[in-house]
Amino acid sequence: MAKGVFVKIISGVFQYMESYLKNKNILCVDDEPGVLDAYRTILGEDGDQGMSIRDRLSARRRRGGVDIKEDPSKLEMIQSQPSFRVLTASSGEEALEIVQHEISRGRKIAVGFFDMLMPGGIDGQETISRIRELDSQILCAVVTAYTDRSTMQIGKIFENQEDWLYFNKPFTMGELSQSALHLVSAWNRRRREEALVSQLEAVREDLFGILNFVHDLNKVPPMLLEPLLRGVLDHFLRLLDGRDGFVQLGDPHHSELIIGAGCFGQISVDTISSMRVQWDFAGKSMHSRSPMLQGDMAAAPLQVGNVIQGVIFAQRSGGVQQDLRMLEMFASQAVNMIRNSQMYQELHNTNVQLTSTLDKLQQTTGQLVQSEELRTQYEKLTYYDGLTSLPNRRYLEVYFTQTLSHCLRQQHSIACLMIDVDNFKVINDTLGHTMGDLILQEIGKVLSEDKRGHEFISRYGGEEFVMLLEDISPENAMKVAQRIRGEVEGHTFNAKGESLKVTISIGVAVLTPTMTTTLTEIIDKADSALYEAKNSGKNCCVLASVE
Repeated sequence: MAKGVFVKIISGVFQYMESYLKNKNILCVDDEPGVLDAYRTILGEDGDQGMSIRDRLSARRRRGGVDIKEDPSKLEMIQSQPSFRVLTASSGEEALEIVQHEISRGRKIAVGFFDMLMPGGIDGQETISRIRELDSQILCAVVTAYTDRSTMQIGKIFENQEDWLYFNKPFTMGELSQSALHLVSAWNRRRREEALVSQLEAVREDLFGILNFVHDLNKVPPMLLEPLLRGVLDHFLRLLDGRDGFVQLGDPHHSELIIGAGCFGQISVDTISSMRVQWDFAGKSMHSRSPMLQGDMAAAPLQVGNVIQGVIFAQRSGGVQQDLRMLEMFASQAVNMIRNSQMYQELHNTNVQLTSTLDKLQQTTGQLVQSEELRTQYEKLTYYDGLTSLPNRRYLEVYFTQTLSHCLRQQHSIACLMIDVDNFKVINDTLGHTMGDLILQEIGKVLSEDKRGHEFISRYGGEEFVMLLEDISPENAMKVAQRIRGEVEGHTFNAKGESLKVTISIGVAVLTPTMTTTLTEIIDKADSALYEAKNSGKNCCVLASVE
């Protein structure tokens, strides 16, 4: 009774795991026909068709050292094991031809089982090395009775030691089938994680695109509806990667129809008036009060409360693939800008609501990440500088957007310190770019260790760093700048075994932000002050004039 339940549980686990194995292609390489036959028998989809269970067990005991007694419960376990598409090669050269053939057909081999000693041709280690040059994603198992190579020598082929495993012949059926299942599952899991990261990147880019859209159109003066509509359409087409579209205000079924803006790059002029399919599709979106996607067309209604103000439409050759929530968010921001073009102050409240909505979407995006390790890696690649490990320019833009919103609510000031390494070109020319990179790394470490809890430091690019401060006076901002300058001046850098002194110049800008304040604006002010510091002899701090 217990044995039968155990068999059902094991069978269910195998079936569950097999449902997640999208790619089940396995390459088996061995110069012994009997071993290849054992691979096909144990792993293949149809290697034992036409044989009785008793004959199959006998064959498996003869091939590959499989030790299975003729027990009804174990027979049931054999039949429940997941099967794979098995490709076999009797030499390394033949294995390379098979991999090249599969790649030419657009197929991937997930796992390869390799014998080390194959007389008359290239050995197993060389075969693995050449195959991974063709396809670096393939996972490998070294299966051999004897080899003159140590596991350390074999492991040098792989950058990641999780890409391979090792076991001896003769192998058991359970050892082989479990190794195949483990490796194939790992290959498919990695592809799913890569797809997830790609999806998260696409969502993140869309979110930043909408943030930029709101920020850019905030610069349009009030009551200028035409450039506002043109900007709305341009950003909508950019979001969908489309070339043709229009913003339609009013009801298409009544005479008060207004085409606020249009872009018809691929539609001839004589057919614009007869775009019946496009007009009807836009009308359906307005009638349903929801964004719609169909083929190469996308539309989103411009709705305020229960009132439909109009619709925005885009067309893209090759089809539109976009999240409807993104279209809905974009349309809601666009219609608020149109409706509030004469009420500029109210637009700020809309942006605050957008920030809150984006925070929730980012939290949802974070929940999609399946492991803490993947999330940390994703954030590090996206928001941190690879050389200094400081926040990068992209992180600076996100941080500034959040800080600006808080400063507007609290009526706080914002300070920007533009930091530049003095005579850095001379350092690169005399000591080399490698030493220049090491000096930048050490300066980044000095700045990071010296900063206080409320100070944000990032690498802006090249030899430039940026620090942001909130709610600080110009006098105190200059004190912070002088403290940082002194820390760097007093630090001793080690350049090729010799002591080296490096100095920095700092431009300081402090302003009380408004709704139109941008990161570029405050950086430009600090950069102008930095220019004065350079002209004043360097190794000094200059405060920009306060407007």
